[in-house]
Amino acid sequence: MSSFSSIYTQLLYTNYKVSNSLNNLQIQNTTGNRINSVADDPVGLLVSERLKAEMSRFTTDNQSLSDPQSIAQTIDSSYKNVTDKLQDMRALAVKYQNSTTSTSDKGIIQKQLVSLQDEINKQISNITFNNQKITTDSVDGKLSLSSYGDTVKVANSSSLQMNSTSITLEAKVNLKSFNSGDYYDDRALVIGKDGNYYLTVNSTGSVGIYKYGSVPSGYRESVGKISLGQDTTIHGVFEGTTAKIYINGKLDSTFTLRSAGYEDREADVSIGLEDNNNYRRQLDGTIDDIRIYDRALSDAEVSSNYSGNVIRDHLMGEWLFNDADSTAYDTSGNNNFGTLMGNAKILATTDPSMPFGLGSGELNMNFSTLTLNKLGIQDLSQIPSDIIERLDRAINLVTVQRSKAGAYENTINYRISNNDKMAAIYQESIDNIVKANIADVSSELTKAQLQQSTVAKLLKQVQDTENNNLNTLLSIFKH
Repeated sequence: MSSFSSIYTQLLYTNYKVSNSLNNLQIQNTTGNRINSVADDPVGLLVSERLKAEMSRFTTDNQSLSDPQSIAQTIDSSYKNVTDKLQDMRALAVKYQNSTTSTSDKGIIQKQLVSLQDEINKQISNITFNNQKITTDSVDGKLSLSSYGDTVKVANSSSLQMNSTSITLEAKVNLKSFNSGDYYDDRALVIGKDGNYYLTVNSTGSVGIYKYGSVPSGYRESVGKISLGQDTTIHGVFEGTTAKIYINGKLDSTFTLRSAGYEDREADVSIGLEDNNNYRRQLDGTIDDIRIYDRALSDAEVSSNYSGNVIRDHLMGEWLFNDADSTAYDTSGNNNFGTLMGNAKILATTDPSMPFGLGSGELNMNFSTLTLNKLGIQDLSQIPSDIIERLDRAINLVTVQRSKAGAYENTINYRISNNDKMAAIYQESIDNIVKANIADVSSELTKAQLQQSTVAKLLKQVQDTENNNLNTLLSIFKH
């Protein structure tokens, strides 16, 4: 009896183990997971949960990038419509300026131009996503230049060529340091057009002005000097045979020239750096409120500008740097927009950027609001003689904004793709820990089922044997 009892107990234990194993295998076969509870593999579960937390950073980042992706696409689509309308305006402008176009036809064309202008204004003034405006209006800012190569380049245009003996150059500067004084580094360029005009600060802090065609040639330099680290408004004025320099709205120096004249080499305008002809005239500091007039401002007008009451008559270029953007917009109405180069940047008092993203770093998007003024087509009551040139620049400016939207889209698409790849890598690692090999589970399940069947049969045999033995013993007492 004792041997049978021992066998029976052992079989019961074996049956218990096989049943548990079978139950676990059935769960694994159903869920596809090797780990279904902490009891299955405490360490493996802990590692997999940590990996899931890491993976969620990438999936969450992709979710947060959905809106900026849509915003960039909205900007691109909106500005494509604007470009199409500007192209239509250009075609009309070509007809308008055709010598064979009659006066009555010109009147019809002008009305069509004004109608397209109105459509563009409606399009650019209210670009929204989810009922929220996604372009930012002007914010107070200034241009910051800190290393060699930092500059703003403005494409040559007829409005910036200053083909006369009169010109006014104006800017607010704040220098961190003066230039070395070496021959090629004798001054810092504020704004200049090679072969035409320059507004500078020399290595000792004097304001220097230059206009090609004036005799004698060379720089005229102020008596007064600017101080490092202080905002200083400077003006350079040429009027016939007279040149003047103003500092903070007050006349500093007057120069009498033997003769007046002008030249222009059709060069681009540079802000902050003159690097042609081996010069290294880099400005170190900030520049703000640059203006160019194709006439000489009077003493009173210079003072008025310094006080904030800006004269706009004959204003050919105005860069206020009030858009925290990679584009320096011209608010004179002539659309002489510039491109920031090197490490040049606009420092804004308020950051207009829209922040998005988490997993692989924050993405800051900023689209400045375009205006008819920035596009150079704000007034079509009289069709300007340079209307085709203006429209070409307007198309270029809108194209720059579309390129910016495209760059954002490319960045977002790359991040989404990279996040997907990283999430897949983490998921594979999690699966290697958590997932079960279904083929192995199926094989083990078959084996366990066979074992359970075998143990059940053995248990029954033991029970039957025990019963027979018991019956035999009991039969003795019956006799």
